[in-house]
Amino acid sequence: MRIDEHTAAQARAADVVAFFEKYNGFTFAHRCGEYRCKQHPSLAVGNDRLAWFWHSRGIGGHGAIDYLVKVENIPFRQAVEVVTGTTSITAPTQRERQKEEPRKSLMLPEKAGIPLRLYNYLCVRRGIDSDIVNTLIQKQMLYEDKRGNVVFVGFDEHGTAKFASVRGTYGDCQFRGDCAGSDKRYGFHVSACTPSERLYLYESPIDLMSHMCLEKTATGDTGAWKRCNRLSLAGTTDTAMPFFLNQHRTVKELVFCLDNDPPGRAAAANLMKKYADKFKSTVSVLPNGKDFNEDLQARIAQIRADKRTKSSQRDVTI
Repeated sequence: MRIDEHTAAQARAADVVAFFEKYNGFTFAHRCGEYRCKQHPSLAVGNDRLAWFWHSRGIGGHGAIDYLVKVENIPFRQAVEVVTGTTSITAPTQRERQKEEPRKSLMLPEKAGIPLRLYNYLCVRRGIDSDIVNTLIQKQMLYEDKRGNVVFVGFDEHGTAKFASVRGTYGDCQFRGDCAGSDKRYGFHVSACTPSERLYLYESPIDLMSHMCLEKTATGDTGAWKRCNRLSLAGTTDTAMPFFLNQHRTVKELVFCLDNDPPGRAAAANLMKKYADKFKSTVSVLPNGKDFNEDLQARIAQIRADKRTKSSQRDVTI
């Protein structure tokens, strides 16, 4: 039987967010003009609730039918029936998907010539110490792509790039997502310059670098940030932890530096409980604000205010 145009049009116009929630059991958060999947942060649905793009897979489309055809490899007619509810198919589990789909190679964006936007975004707007930024650029963990985005790179044990996330630098609400082919088992990380027992864990590379800066400012020790292991989880799950811990057997203390919001606090509590019997210490260190970059910017503002106060006091004395 042929699918009539009315039925096909109805399926094409179906709410993609609602479809994902029913078909896959995904949940979404609306921010910056798009819907982000909580279970798979690289899956985004447009504000129209029709256009979607799965950044880590490099696949996108318009409507639920496109998803079923392109991602699940379901024939068009059957996809229409699934969307309209005339037939029922259970979504494949993550394990089944991994068996069906060979892992794709990481596709890194092309580098820009001079990373001016990177420095402006990280050092000026975010307040990250330029020495830290320069060190990470030299290690090829950080660069600016041709579109002016900042790219954060994670490597495997052989020094091969396996994961990369992109952060936009335009406007107040920047694009963020993982590059196609990213393997979240290999997170953006900074290893201690000498064997260390402590591992700090963050939700994002920006938080990781911000915490470095705060530690450097608080201690006055320019090398303090180099003496501990740090790992970005690219969210609140522990997917990147097993590989890092296997490569750093000296780690005995886990310090969860996740966001100071309900999801971050809940994730920290769950992960502390999960790893409590495997490590000497598992603790949570919350930022004063929502995240450590917010704390860093508040600290920078305070330092500037203190300098202005001292300057005005000197002027009055003179």
